Amino acid sequence: MALKDTIKNLTNVQMMKYKVASQKGRVTKLENEVHKLQHLVKDDILSLIDKTTSYKGNEYTTYESAISEIDRKYRGIADWGCLQTGIIIDLRAAFTVGEGIKIVKKEKDANKEVAWAESFLEYNDLDEEVVQEFAKEAEIEGRIALKLAIEQNKDKDEKDPERNMVSVRYISWYDKKYTVNTNPQDYLDYQTLKWKPKDNEEGETLEAKEFVYKKFGGRIYKPNEAAPKVMKCLTQIESLDKALRDWREINRIFGGPILFADCETKEEVDAALTAIADKNFKIKKILAGTFDLKFVTLDIQNVESIEKEITSNVKLISGTTGIPVHFLGFPDLMSNRATAENLMEMINAGTTKERKTWKGAYEEVIKKAMDLYNAKVNKGMSKAKKLDPNKIGIEIPLITKEHWDHLEKVLLPAAMAGKISDEAFLENLPGIDMEAETQRKEDKTKNELEQIKKENEDLRNQNIEENELFKQGETG
Repeated sequence: MALKDTIKNLTNVQMMKYKVASQKGRVTKLENEVHKLQHLVKDDILSLIDKTTSYKGNEYTTYESAISEIDRKYRGIADWGCLQTGIIIDLRAAFTVGEGIKIVKKEKDANKEVAWAESFLEYNDLDEEVVQEFAKEAEIEGRIALKLAIEQNKDKDEKDPERNMVSVRYISWYDKKYTVNTNPQDYLDYQTLKWKPKDNEEGETLEAKEFVYKKFGGRIYKPNEAAPKVMKCLTQIESLDKALRDWREINRIFGGPILFADCETKEEVDAALTAIADKNFKIKKILAGTFDLKFVTLDIQNVESIEKEITSNVKLISGTTGIPVHFLGFPDLMSNRATAENLMEMINAGTTKERKTWKGAYEEVIKKAMDLYNAKVNKGMSKAKKLDPNKIGIEIPLITKEHWDHLEKVLLPAAMAGKISDEAFLENLPGIDMEAETQRKEDKTKNELEQIKKENEDLRNQNIEENELFKQGETG
C-alpha cells in the first residue's frame, strides 16, 4: 500500500506541476493580451468600456488625425459631420477663388508673356475647374503643393512652338506624406519637397525650382503643419450632427401618441389590456368597452436645451469658418436685414487671407514655370527674347455689393468727368478682358474712321458729279 500511495502521490505531484505550468502559460498569454490592449487604448483601459469617461473639447489634437477625419467626412464615409464639412469646404473654396484667376500686365510690352501665361493656364485647365479643385484640396489639407515639369503637348505638331509646355500637378500630403525642408535661416524659404516610396511607386525629391508650396494655416516656423479652418471646429461639427440626430430620435419617440385606457378598478385594467392585447388598432376602427379611450403624448418641454446646443454649435462653426449661418441651413438665425445685405462682405473678409495666399501662389507658379521654360525650351535664345515673369501679375477678381457701390458712386462719375481714364474704370469691372476690350475699341474706331472716310469720298464724288452737271447745263 505504501508503494501504491507513493506512486499515487508522485502522479498527483506531476499533475499539479503540469497544471501549474499550464496555468502559468495562460497567465503569460493573458498578460501579453493585456499589454497589447494597453497599446490600443490612448488614455486608459476604461475608455474601452465608456469613451465618455475622459471628456475632451477637441477630439483631434494632431494634424494627421484631423486631416484623416476631414477626408472621411468630405467623402461622406464618416459617422458624423459629413453634410456640414462638405458644405463648409465647397463654399469656402467657391468664395475664395470663385471668379478664377486673371493675368494682368505690369508693363506695356508684356504681350508675349501674357499670351504664354494664358496658354499655360489653358493647358493645365487653370482657367477652368482646376482652380476650384486646388482651392478645395487646400481647404481639406490646409496647404497646397504643386509640381512643375516640362512635358510634350500631344495635341500640338512637333514644329509648333507650344509643343513643349510646363505642366502643373497637385501633390496630396494625405496620399504622399511629403516633407518640406526649409532654409535654417528662413522658415519661408522652401528648398526641397520629398516623399518616401509607397507600394510600387517611387519616392521623389523636388528642388525649389520644381515645386510651389503654400500654407493656409498653422505657424510659420512649422512648415509641415498647416491647420485648415475646418480643423479648428471638427468637434463642434460632430456635436451639431449628433444633436440633430438626438432631436430626431426624441421627435420619433415623443411624437408618437399612445393609446390610453382610463379605468376605475384593477379588474377593468386587466380586462382592458386583455381586450386590446390581440388587436392591431388603427385610426377609424371602432372599440367598445367599459373604459374611456384617449391618446396621450409625453411632455417634451425639458428637451429645449438640445435646440440651444444646436444653435450654439452653428454660431461657433460660422464664426470659425466664415460661412454664414443660413448657408449651414439656419436662415432663422439671421438677426436683421442689414446683416443679410452685408453677407458677401462678411464672407470676403473671412477669406481675404486665403485669397492673398492664392494670389502669391499662382504668381510663383507662373514665375517658376517661365523660368523652367526658358531654361529647357528657350535656352538658346537671347535674353530679350526669353519670357520675363516680372512683366505680368495675377489678380483674383472680387464681386461684392461694396465693390459695385464704389463703381457706381465713385469710379463712374470720375470717368464721366474725365478725372480718370476709361481704361482705369474698365480695370475695375469684374469679368472684363482689358486686352480684348481695348482691341474691340481700336477696331471700332478704325471702322468708324474708314466709314467717315468713305462717306467723305462719296460726298466729294457727288459734288464733282453735281458740278459737272451744272457746267453742262450752263453750256447748253
